[in-house]
Amino acid sequence: MFRIRPAAALLALSLIAMAGPVMAAPAVSTAVAFSLSNPVGNPVKGPDGALYGTATPITSVAGGVIWRAAVDGSEVRTLYQLTPDDAVGPGSGLTVGSDGLLYGTTKFGRGSEVAGAGSIFKIAPNGTGFAIIFRFAPITSTNAELSPINTNGAYPEAELIEGHDGMLYGAARTGGTNGTGTLFRIARDGTGFQVLHTFAANTSAANSGLTVTVDGAAPTGQLVQDADGVLYGTASSGGNNGRGTVFRINADGTGFQVLHHFSAAAFTEGVAKNDDGTLPFGGLVDGNDGFLYGMASQAGRNGFGVIFAIKPDGSEFNTLHTFSNTDGARPLAELQLGTDGKLYGTTAGGGVSSGTTVSGLGTFFAIDRTGTNFTKLHDFVNANGTGPSSKVIEQAPGVFLGLTSSAGNCGYGTIWRYSAAGDTVTGNTRCGQKKNNNSGGGNAGFAVLLLLGGLGLLRRRRA
Repeated sequence: MFRIRPAAALLALSLIAMAGPVMAAPAVSTAVAFSLSNPVGNPVKGPDGALYGTATPITSVAGGVIWRAAVDGSEVRTLYQLTPDDAVGPGSGLTVGSDGLLYGTTKFGRGSEVAGAGSIFKIAPNGTGFAIIFRFAPITSTNAELSPINTNGAYPEAELIEGHDGMLYGAARTGGTNGTGTLFRIARDGTGFQVLHTFAANTSAANSGLTVTVDGAAPTGQLVQDADGVLYGTASSGGNNGRGTVFRINADGTGFQVLHHFSAAAFTEGVAKNDDGTLPFGGLVDGNDGFLYGMASQAGRNGFGVIFAIKPDGSEFNTLHTFSNTDGARPLAELQLGTDGKLYGTTAGGGVSSGTTVSGLGTFFAIDRTGTNFTKLHDFVNANGTGPSSKVIEQAPGVFLGLTSSAGNCGYGTIWRYSAAGDTVTGNTRCGQKKNNNSGGGNAGFAVLLLLGGLGLLRRRRA
């Protein structure tokens, strides 16, 4: 019989102890596989720790869905089914007010209103008290670029924020007197609506394919407010070069200033390229270090978008990372500042399936605020969803949640969960089947059918 000598056994044990515990590899799992509806915008964590969001049904018989999901997918339910008499087409995700209520927007008015330009609504986290608190003015005409014209903005696609003064602030992608969009604020009870800024008219040549303005156009990203009350945001087009801008404005609508005009881009090897990127669809995040951080969805030196930093006064703009396609392409959402001080985000395209073969299904990444240590944390594959285009939520240190726009078990996207420690969840992925569905109930009838098994995602920001 083979025997291990005591001395040898002690040596082996000491070597194992020196090596330390075996660390699990990071893992991505599916909390919810979406079907029958297309969630819109960024998810938000509610007062109870659950995720909340909106969705547009794939059928036209309903106006939209407001949903709630446990972070592990163990419960998914419909809070409220918008009817065509309420409004149609949620335009963004939700925001949690200081009063504990959820606030959101729709891109269109009532289903019977051809000229409807959108609405603002509120609802309690338990699904009660749904109310439309404001309706944007009807579209009265279109301009030469066929952009809708009204008095106060149309088709809002950015999440609202609550300012230090308790007012809600947001952006309308188009409309206004020039058809290029507006910035606005409104009290939580729906009173006191005010247009803070109307973006300037398009001055580009006809058939140029560009929208050139002095201040930007088509704001689609969420605003951010600093400690002094100044609001910062991006316009996805417009500016001197028609490629978008970064701007600031005081909460009362004064002091509008363009901080950066994204530069012109030249087409090389089939993609537009420049130094600083173009078309910033997502908003900004305050790094709490004297810089604001964001992403441009296209161009950059490789043509696949960039991560940038800018000082609040516009005096310094730095390109922190240029995507190469294998590490990601077409970032569409805001970045997230992690508890570890790093920036986390997603790209809707790029990534690899094996080796260096570009999959184009999207990536999840981290980067230091200095622009160093860029790390691709995950290449998305069909199993856990593809095309991530929402802001991520940090559930706990090393644990992040987000939305994908397609694929997954049911084909309409997922709530995905990344864990640096390698732990996973077994969520709701049965696509509406009742067995072990764990739907958690919800409203009766068609609304439940929309949500059983999850929802799908159609990101509002498209390159």
